[in-house]
This record gives sequence, structure tokens and C-alpha cells, in this order.
Amino acid sequence: MTNSEPQKTILFSAGYRVFFPLAALCAVFSLSYWLLLVTGHADFLPSRFSPAGWHQHEMIFGMVAAVIIGFLYTAVPNWTGQPTPTGRALAVLMLIWILGRFAVFFGEMLPIWLPVLVDGIFLPLAIAGIVKALIKVENKRNYFLPVLLLFFAGLNIASHLAVMGAINIDERQLFLSAVFFIVFLMNVIGGRIIPSFTRNKYPNIKMPEPAALLPLSAVAIFSLALAFLMGTADMVIGSLAVIAGILTLIRSLCWQGWKVANDPLLFILHIGYFWIPIGFFLMAYSSFGGEIMLSHALHAFTAGAIGSLTLGVMSRATLGHSGLPLNNEVTLTVIFLSINTAALARVILPLVSDVNYLGILQVAGFLWLLAYALFFARFITLFFQPRKI
Repeated sequence: MTNSEPQKTILFSAGYRVFFPLAALCAVFSLSYWLLLVTGHADFLPSRFSPAGWHQHEMIFGMVAAVIIGFLYTAVPNWTGQPTPTGRALAVLMLIWILGRFAVFFGEMLPIWLPVLVDGIFLPLAIAGIVKALIKVENKRNYFLPVLLLFFAGLNIASHLAVMGAINIDERQLFLSAVFFIVFLMNVIGGRIIPSFTRNKYPNIKMPEPAALLPLSAVAIFSLALAFLMGTADMVIGSLAVIAGILTLIRSLCWQGWKVANDPLLFILHIGYFWIPIGFFLMAYSSFGGEIMLSHALHAFTAGAIGSLTLGVMSRATLGHSGLPLNNEVTLTVIFLSINTAALARVILPLVSDVNYLGILQVAGFLWLLAYALFFARFITLFFQPRKI
């Protein structure tokens, strides 16, 4: 047996080992190339998507999809006691995800049906890997996950069909709805793990959250996704955004995240969730005719909430499942500061400063790249090492 064979076995022993580093690489390479495109340093993009559409698709259905599957393939075995795909099955899923990225990028050079087939099949196959575990132990609390993920997969396929001209819908509506799906998932899953992690480490912190907040916020977010998908009037969208913003803000305040500000590994989760109500309020202001673009609200969700929560969750999960203590490190603090400074630069700075917008994009992009590159550099060796006892 060669030295590489045990490492291959370890790599494909758990979903987080495969999909967390892939997500980080996707975050780095996709955004790097997007910055080259938007600054005019590159013009080669043989994708069927527009440059903006390619950027949005890869961030949502490339990077975030990998994080979601990596997280669920790690969490579901803990929830159910049942395995998710490992070994050869996990390696095949990895290969399909990678081929999907190439198929989307080189779409115009391929048969028209190939990108939607290769990229579109990943999520349904990955979802099948958690359905069996949930059903076997009748884990009804999480039955909603595969249903929602199939809706997410449907939005991905629809985005391909839209750029092919097979369906008459603006791809941007599909991407907006997909972002709201991710926000919905962060609201539900984040609403479980953030107070749970806080309570476990700091039992003296009281978090009296009204039980009605979760279902009410979930309905508001899901309604927003449908409203964007159907092209509903701005007043309706703005009203729903206000409701969702108030509900998620109350949830965040109930968890009292400011009390763990000296614990970066935990505080980053609270900060990440706090970006969600910021996004909703910015969206409401934009919908009611305020002098800001919708993209500011969307980047509060993506650069702020998704960036912070993915890096926070991936860091905790990797350390915990590698058998290492959840100690705060300088590198982790730099990662978390970088991603939130990137979000502040992308979302808030253009609203309060006359600084060149393209310069802001470059600064925010560099900080985003720094955060995910540091994550990859810090954790890559752990994905190939056995769990420490």
C-alpha cells in the first residue's frame, strides 16, 4: 500500500473533507476570475451565462451548494446515526461537482444539453444521500431539508433552461430566489446551532426566544422568494422584507451575541446571522424607492451572512470532527475579520462614501479572497489526516 492510498481513504471518509475545501477553492477561483472580468483584465468567458450571471451562478450553485452538502453529509449522521455517502460514492459526487464547474464555464463550447445535465444532476444525487438516512430512522424534524433542496436544485436547472431560451424567465429572478432559499436555510439551521452552541459553552446566558419567531420568519422569507420569482410589485416585496427583517432581528437579539464577542469562533456565527436582518432592511428601503441598489441588500446576504456563516461553520466542523479543540486562533480571527470587512466594504461603504465603486469592488474582493484562501491554507492538511483521539 502506498502512502497516498490511506490519504485517499481518509479524504473520502466524510463529506466535509471533500466539499469544504472544494467550496473554498470555488470561492477563490470564481471570484478571482470575476474580478478580472469586471476590471477588464480578462474577457474570455465561453459560458452561456452572462459574466454577472456566471458569477452569481457559481457563487450560489457552485460554492454554497458544496458547503450545504458538506455540512449535511457531516450533520445528518450525527442527527440520525445513519451514514451518508462515503468512499467511491462520495468520490463520484466530487467528480460530478467539479465537471459541473467546467461545464458551466465552457458552456458555449459544449453541446447545449451538456451543462444543464452535468451541473443539474449533482444536487439531486447528493440529496438522495441524505434521504435514506432521514427516512430510515423517521427523522421527521428534518424531512423538510430534502424537499427544500429539491426546490433549490430546480432553481439551478431552471437557470440553465432560462439562458438556453427554453423557458421565458429572467435568470436574475431565479438567482434572487435561490439566495432567499439559502437565507431560509441559514434562518432555520442557524437558529438551531447558534443558540445551541452559545448555551452549551455559556450556560449562564439566557436566550428567551418566542417559539413563534421561527415559523413566522420562515414564512416571511419563503414568501419573499416566491414574490421575486413571480415578479411581484415592489411594495409587496418591501413589506415582506420589513416583516422578515423585524422577525430575524428579534431572533438575533434574543441570542445576545454581544456577550460572546471575546470568542471569535462563536461570535462569527452571531455576526453572520445579524447580516440577515441588515439585508432585509436594505431590501425594504430599496423596494420603497430608496436611493440604494438591490445589490447592496443581496451582498449583505451573500458577502455578509453567507460568507461569515460558511466560514464559521466550516471552521468549527473541521476542528471538531478532526478531534481538535475549538480554540480561537489568530488565523481564524483574521479570516473572520477579513470576511466581515469585505462585506462592510461591499455593502455599506458605497452608501456612505464617494470612493470609486470599482475600487470598492476590488478591495472587497481581495478581502473575500484572503478569507477563503486562509481557510483553505489553515485546514487543507486536516482533510487528509485521521481524526485525533
